[in-house]
Amino acid sequence: MRGLSMALLGLLVALPAAAQERGGLRMNSSSATLRQIEANQGCPLSSTSVTVGLNKATGVGSSAQQQLGTSGSTQSKCRPLVSTQVVAGVNLGLGRGSNAGQSITAQGPRGALATETYTRGYNLSYGAFSTANQRLSNQTR
Repeated sequence: MRGLSMALLGLLVALPAAAQERGGLRMNSSSATLRQIEANQGCPLSSTSVTVGLNKATGVGSSAQQQLGTSGSTQSKCRPLVSTQVVAGVNLGLGRGSNAGQSITAQGPRGALATETYTRGYNLSYGAFSTANQRLSNQTR
């Protein structure tokens, strides 16, 4: 059981690397891109946020609740050139009458040139009268 949980969590965390490789900026107008880079001097080049949760209720009649949150701060006129945000969760209600609940929320800055968000979850309820509820939110501002 523990091996399955760790395998699912490993898969959810490994996949964002592949998503990041597909991202990027199309160079339609290189002079406009250079102006954005020059205007952003003194600000961070990039911002990366990764929020991962593993929640499980495995005994008969057991209950497990998890709530996670990440908030990236930005100065009012200063945004990173590139922003990457990852939210991943595994929520398991395994056992007769078990109840598992998970809520993960992330908020971060929008990149001046590019913003990549990646949200993935695995939610499983197994057993008579068991329940599993999951809420994942990944927002940029």
